[in-house]
Amino acid sequence: MARLKATYEGGAKFIVACRTHEIIVDQPVDNGGDDAGMTPPEIMAGSMASCIGFYVARYCEQAKIDPVGLYVSADWRVGGNPKHMAEFDIEIYLPEMPENRRAAIERVASSCLIHATLVAQPIVNISIQV
Repeated sequence: MARLKATYEGGAKFIVACRTHEIIVDQPVDNGGDDAGMTPPEIMAGSMASCIGFYVARYCEQAKIDPVGLYVSADWRVGGNPKHMAEFDIEIYLPEMPENRRAAIERVASSCLIHATLVAQPIVNISIQV
């Protein structure tokens, strides 16, 4: 059994299910969808932003830094051949960050599983089942 399953719902919409959770993935109206959910690239960027946020929040708890107000924003540029998400800009907002902890927080943020996966260029095996 797969860990995660994306089921086609018609148009450009998929329901992505993992464990007991589901999210809707769709396209904007101008790209053939109903705009019922984020696009796959938006979810990928959101996955990295929330993963970085998790690592930073966990570090803050251990370092006795107040994580209230923490958020992570993500932006990206598409380019290359083949076309791909060529560059990400990630910004971490941490209102109570002591300056002497900045390097440690950057190091922790860079070690999140999603960031590390993208940097390592994972092998992606695709097979078609009938």
